[in-house]
Amino acid sequence: MDVLDRIQAWHKAQCERGRDLSLGVKIETLKDAPGWNVHIDLAGTPLSGLTLAPYKEGATDKDWLAYRIREDRFEGVGDPTKLHALLYAFLDLAERTMKEQKRLERK
Repeated sequence: MDVLDRIQAWHKAQCERGRDLSLGVKIETLKDAPGWNVHIDLAGTPLSGLTLAPYKEGATDKDWLAYRIREDRFEGVGDPTKLHALLYAFLDLAERTMKEQKRLERK
């Protein structure tokens, strides 16, 4: 399953769980530079309350990416080639967190 199918499935699952529909996934272009802005609300999901230290990579105007969790929201920005990487970073975090939560519930 590709990253777009996976983000769609994640969003659908959260809606089916009864999450507030005003929350969700927002993907926009940046207003002050070429690139992407991704916001994914965590409130009302099993990821609510999750913490993540800010992450950055790349050091040029044409190759950069950064993401964090702030105020119960995954926030990511990146150059025009990084949309896939931002969505993948979120999905990887979400899947690892959910697996760990399930593992802890079984104990």
